[in-house]
Amino acid sequence: MKRSATPAPARVDRRFATSRTAERLAALGIIVLMAALFCLMPGRSEEMGAVSSFASLDLREVAPARDMTERTGHVTASVTATDALEVLGATSADAAAATSALRATSPFGQKRLRAGTALTAFFETDDTGLATRLIAVSVKPDAKTTVLATRRDDGSFIANVLLARLSLQHRRLAGKIDTTLADAIIAAGGTRAQADVFAGLFPQDDRLAEGGRPGERFDVVVEYLADERGNFLEAGDLVFAAFNGERTSGSWYKFTPEDTGLAEFYTRSGVAGDEFISRDPVRGAQISSGFGNRIHPITGDFIPHTGVDFRAPKGTAIRAAGAGVITAMEYGEGYGWFIRIRHERGFETIYAHMAGFADRLVPGQTVMRGDTIGYVGDSGSTTGAHLHFEILHKGNYVNPMTLALPTGRDLGEDPEILAAFVAERDRIDVLRGATPPGEGRLIAAQRTPSASPTTRSP
Repeated sequence: MKRSATPAPARVDRRFATSRTAERLAALGIIVLMAALFCLMPGRSEEMGAVSSFASLDLREVAPARDMTERTGHVTASVTATDALEVLGATSADAAAATSALRATSPFGQKRLRAGTALTAFFETDDTGLATRLIAVSVKPDAKTTVLATRRDDGSFIANVLLARLSLQHRRLAGKIDTTLADAIIAAGGTRAQADVFAGLFPQDDRLAEGGRPGERFDVVVEYLADERGNFLEAGDLVFAAFNGERTSGSWYKFTPEDTGLAEFYTRSGVAGDEFISRDPVRGAQISSGFGNRIHPITGDFIPHTGVDFRAPKGTAIRAAGAGVITAMEYGEGYGWFIRIRHERGFETIYAHMAGFADRLVPGQTVMRGDTIGYVGDSGSTTGAHLHFEILHKGNYVNPMTLALPTGRDLGEDPEILAAFVAERDRIDVLRGATPPGEGRLIAAQRTPSASPTTRSP
């Protein structure tokens, strides 16, 4: 059957990888092993399970001498995997069979390989060094996974998912700000997300969220996933942060208490940051409607409920969930009378369906956590008196009941949990190469409510 010409040629790397002996032999070993298995079990046609790690197999002693070469091509917007394999030298039948096997195997699931995907094709070669027939195709959909389609004795192809052996490792990043905090952490090997978490741990300094000041110093330990060769695959969480700045300084250790399972950052003495947003702005009220999709009680439409409703008698005091600045006091469609407050760390809260506002309250005014800001009512679209309470983080609605917020907990109140924290703290200090207090140069002065400042070296 004649194939139509492709609109654009596949991008192909025609270099022969003659120097990558170890990798070629490892791949050849897998192919030989799989072929041997199928020879021993001729009646079995089901797909084989995932191999834990292709790099860990060494079959050079049992692999027969066979010349093989590899070529690499790419799927593009106008070129399919089958087209790319044909350009690399495969026959139409072999290219179609190998592509079908790849697409029938997770993570592709019968989907077309997306543009940009690189395919490495393995060919047998004759005595003159020319490629003769396709024997395997390798695709890496992500850094942790390789899918290998190999030829069986009957000429068909079967695919295996090869999973890298992953390990969680840690890396220390330390230095000073030249332009911004994010630039400095990224230049040291971190990510913008890690820089954002770092800045959120020091809310006293408004400038830090905007980038900090040149010359201010930071010290962090971050997690990352690595393969069996130690190659970086994926950035993980921040587990330690120390800062020595113009406006604030301190250090934080990430720890998950066994009794709650909630990961938080604690000072060196085991005290978590203060809870700066409360989940219950109406004390003692019951939740009448939770966060998430629901049928609207008035319209009957199935729509997202972006907050939590607290049922309480009309006139019950509503308190600010945290310290912040009032950015809106007005009447809104659906919301009725409402107040919006901007807090630290990118948080905002909204209080809707109010009966009225507290006296002498105006937009732009700063309120403290627990201050009365208004009263429960039934203004706007409601079926009765209640408070509709919303929390937004960086412009996105979040569930007030499940949002992970600092608790202000002191681990010293439970000796067993404190001992577990101290062990984790000391482990992190070893990862960052910290010296005992008093040795080395100062990176951050620790400040806690229950202990005098201590110094830590970077």
